Amino acid sequence: MKKLLIVFAAIGCISFVACKKDRVCQCSVSTITYKVTLNDATKRQAKDICISSSRDNGNGTITKQECELK
Repeated sequence: MKKLLIVFAAIGCISFVACKKDRVCQCSVSTITYKVTLNDATKRQAKDICISSSRDNGNGTITKQECELK
């Protein structure tokens, strides 16, 4: 019985380990859309990298970059 419990505990621990795989971050600026592939990244790492941003161009316009993890 204890061995069975240990096996199930081990399976549970393995299922919580982060799964690294290639992830795609798709960004768009105005009418331009591009994709960036993040190799061997966990979902959390990809979310930290794939962020939307905005930038003041200094001439009164603001450029927005919208990014989404696919």
